[in-house]
Amino acid sequence: MTDRFDVLLCFPPALPDGVVPMDEWETALRDAGLRVLRDTVIDEFADALANSRVVLVLCSRADRVLVVDPGADGEHAVDPRNLPALVGLVLRKVADARRGRPARLVGRYRELRAIHRGLHAHPVLMVRGLPGVGKTVLAEQYARLFQDTFDGGVLRLGPFGQHAPEEVLSQFHLALARAAGDRLGADLAGIDFDRLRAHVAERIGADGRRVLVLIDDVPPGLPPDVLRRLLLPTPAVSTVLVSRMEGAPPGVATLELGGLSPAEGLRLFSDHHAPADAAGREAVLRLVEHCGGHPITLRANALATPRQGTEPPASCPDTAPPAIRGLLAGCGPVAAGIVRLGGLLAPVPFPLGIARDVLGGEDGFAEAVGELEERGVASLVDGGLRLQPLVAEVAEAGLDPGDFPEAAAKSLLRLLSDDRAGYRDFLLQHARALAERTSAELRIRLLRSVAAAHERHQDFFAAGEIHAVILSTEGAKSTDFATAARVEIACGLYPEAVRHARHAMLSATDDHERCTARLVAAQAFDCQGDYDAGERTFWHELPCRGEAGLPAVVASAQALRLRGRAGEAIAALDAILPELHDSPSADLLPSALLEYARALLLDDRPHRAREVAAEVIAVFHASGRRWHFRCAEAELLWAEATITLDLRDVHPDRSSAVLRELEARYGRRHGTESPPALTASAMAGRALLLLGRPERALPALSATERTVLRVFGGENRLRYRIKHGMALAHGQLRDFGRQAEILEEILQPQIRLLGSTHPETLETRLDLGLALAFGGRGQYRRATHLVDGAADDIVATLGHATELSEKAVAAKRVLRGKAMPS
Repeated sequence: MTDRFDVLLCFPPALPDGVVPMDEWETALRDAGLRVLRDTVIDEFADALANSRVVLVLCSRADRVLVVDPGADGEHAVDPRNLPALVGLVLRKVADARRGRPARLVGRYRELRAIHRGLHAHPVLMVRGLPGVGKTVLAEQYARLFQDTFDGGVLRLGPFGQHAPEEVLSQFHLALARAAGDRLGADLAGIDFDRLRAHVAERIGADGRRVLVLIDDVPPGLPPDVLRRLLLPTPAVSTVLVSRMEGAPPGVATLELGGLSPAEGLRLFSDHHAPADAAGREAVLRLVEHCGGHPITLRANALATPRQGTEPPASCPDTAPPAIRGLLAGCGPVAAGIVRLGGLLAPVPFPLGIARDVLGGEDGFAEAVGELEERGVASLVDGGLRLQPLVAEVAEAGLDPGDFPEAAAKSLLRLLSDDRAGYRDFLLQHARALAERTSAELRIRLLRSVAAAHERHQDFFAAGEIHAVILSTEGAKSTDFATAARVEIACGLYPEAVRHARHAMLSATDDHERCTARLVAAQAFDCQGDYDAGERTFWHELPCRGEAGLPAVVASAQALRLRGRAGEAIAALDAILPELHDSPSADLLPSALLEYARALLLDDRPHRAREVAAEVIAVFHASGRRWHFRCAEAELLWAEATITLDLRDVHPDRSSAVLRELEARYGRRHGTESPPALTASAMAGRALLLLGRPERALPALSATERTVLRVFGGENRLRYRIKHGMALAHGQLRDFGRQAEILEEILQPQIRLLGSTHPETLETRLDLGLALAFGGRGQYRRATHLVDGAADDIVATLGHATELSEKAVAAKRVLRGKAMPS
């Protein structure tokens, strides 16, 4: 029997305090496009209960039931004060119930067995075929029928076919963060892609259960190395890729999905419009042959046939586009409007609230959604309504958008302004699609949301690409140029950042915009080590105090630390930390505390630095964001401070042995890949160099570097310190060319992160000069410039009586002895 309702509301007439009124529940669910029935208008309760997908009651523990109870602790309990959360949960439950029905799939038993056998022999299988041949439906059917094989459930990602190959990883990043975050109950923003992928793989495989990952519509032309990065690196996962690719990717098992057999095609057609006699069956079989058994072509013709009277199936179109157009021509006005809107949006699910806003909330909206489902044109899934991709393509072709894009953009912007809005990665794809069809003002507003999302997920290059489009659009404001400059700094594009920050200064309309632009420009200069330009641009005067000035004060503390003035940085932060604890800006306090910890370490106050780093760690752990990049940095700072304290009274001759002992101890206590264990491992590897054992130090440091890169990413002080040790090892082995290459790689990042006069940066500058001089590559002049500049800064910053200053004197003496023409 076909379900008549999506949700059955079963509440008593008098509701307890704190429960949202019944009318508001019903209105919100109907606005989401669900068919709702209330028990107050039911004559046959048993029949209504049997024919509803989800039952919403005040208190129950039945399988299809969502409990509305402020005190309930069940896993499917709903907070009655949070209406958006309720609607999202009900939509997911309805989608699950729909998946529980037999899918609209005829035959394909051989293909289902082929998928199962393929995944038994290989971790990855690709289902390939023409558009509309049923690849996604087949994959979903497999997930449903073989759900007992995957006791860890199904993780659905995509579709991605609408994106250029170079954009896929950025979109996959957003999709994985959302889908895995929902699954794990964690906020996975603030994690770069490689660390996110490793973290999700670790968490998914931790309980020993098998998980099926469905990646829908992988675009053609995807390079093999990009395709490999879409796969989660864990044996607990089996992956089904759905794609229109023509060639089989190397190393990936492939199932070629063709059209239906004549018998299957006849059965599919007959499910919707049974032929009256043998002649009709023969006509259908001819259609199956002519269209190659294409399921959508057959279904569209079958559904259109009843409206065509006695027209024989032989006259039906045998290709999908005209068949789909014929099917859509019979849709009611509301259903046609929904399809028209879907053709304007990205080919991913969209919230039905957007359709209601655009179409004006016409009566019969839920019935129109049901009509589209019955025709196979669309389906309600997690995230809203999804048009069948080929239907969306046909609907888009030759479409007169009218005023739909503007109305849809305004509705979408309202959704994007709500941080609680679910399936944000889908909303952002709709924003990009609509940005191409709207006014310049709306285009900029939509793309700002997209760029901000990429930046929030540490994908700065993707954010930069979006900002480039914004800046090329008429109407871009000073704040757009300043934001673009900030992203360019994160990408290491410092000259571009300075140029855009200066443009922001010139186009600023008030003092706040001008101050922001000057701050970003000064930071870009600082990242290049041009501190004089930074001083002239901003740092010579501090902004006003108060909430608007707090970020600038934190930034000025960083500027002081980069110049080696740690004490002044500490004093600046001491003055505002009490105010920051009361600030509504959730992100500013951790940033300030991290800067405080860095300055304390530079000022040789490891005990206090460790306390501050622990405070940051506690903040992120309490909010479930333990893999956030700021939490990772706090853990590394905590480890550095802890080991500094552990080595306080250790004689240098014993440092190597003590560090190995510390590495083992912290490995047992916190794990071998924990920050303290890795920090001790890095320091132990460097200690081998002091003993003149580069052949042992190099492989040890290389192994530690690979782990640090995988666990904490590439932009951190610990990795730079390890790379510097690897360079020293190459130097001791007389491979000065490789030594110079490694030091060139880390010098600019050290200047940006630590400052050009930080002891570790100074040593890199000094060693790079020596490596260039000994490498014999005709770079004596640059080598001399590096060594002389580093030597002068060492004396100015650290004084004469230090090991580094003695090394600088020796380096200058060596260079004078090797004097040669440039």
